[in-house]
Amino acid sequence: MSSRIRKPAQTSTSNSPSSTSSSSIALTQSSKLFSFKPIPHLIITLSQIILSTLALFQLPSHKLLDDPVKSLESTVIILAIVQSLIEVARWTVLLDDGSEIGDDVNAKSSKTSMGKIRYMIEKRQWYFVIAVGITLLGSFAFHLIAVLFGAPLFSQIENTWLFAIYVSLLAIFPSACALRENGPAWARIFSDNNPETIPEKSIYYPTVATVVGAWLGAVVIPLDWDRPWQVWPIPCVIGAFLGHVIGSLIAFIACYFNVERAAEKKRIE
Repeated sequence: MSSRIRKPAQTSTSNSPSSTSSSSIALTQSSKLFSFKPIPHLIITLSQIILSTLALFQLPSHKLLDDPVKSLESTVIILAIVQSLIEVARWTVLLDDGSEIGDDVNAKSSKTSMGKIRYMIEKRQWYFVIAVGITLLGSFAFHLIAVLFGAPLFSQIENTWLFAIYVSLLAIFPSACALRENGPAWARIFSDNNPETIPEKSIYYPTVATVVGAWLGAVVIPLDWDRPWQVWPIPCVIGAFLGHVIGSLIAFIACYFNVERAAEKKRIE
């Protein structure tokens, strides 16, 4: 009689915690091996670079070197629109962007463009609200960091605040759209510097490069050259912009070769 005893419940119980823990990481388990599409991804990356360039240097009515405050007031509004459109493009063209666990069958069943747009509006509008909130928190954090690194505390507050919003739109908003409030994923990707999947790499490199570029831009501010582009926060804004451009290109290359290595590994297996 004892030999006929079965224990399916124990097996099921032992598997449930692992499935729960795996579903808590947004990007690790959801990214497919060949979800990266080079042509659409390249078009979106180049479009973001071009539109971000226009938002900073061409579209504002005041030039950045002539009036940084007036220029950045227009720039952050235009950049917010640009970043939102870019994320919408990722959500519609590259619907499997790794920002979900993949348990929603409707995402895969929406084959037409209108179906994808309808899915985005119905299912992801709350994600956008969360991303905006995280971006605002990032702006406060960057403002505080800028002050700690030497930005004026009581003067030029508007300059510092606009700089913080600009950096947060470039660095935080795309990551917030993908990761949302997933704390473990934020910690693993940015604290541990361990982006594993293609979607994680696509947000990791631009974010890090933007912050590093803004920090490097501050190097020229104390130099006694008396140039108009040394006025706070112009060097840091330009540094953040250049860092974001470089990081976006590095992300595309890293994602492309990640797919190539994965394909080669699969062929070997």
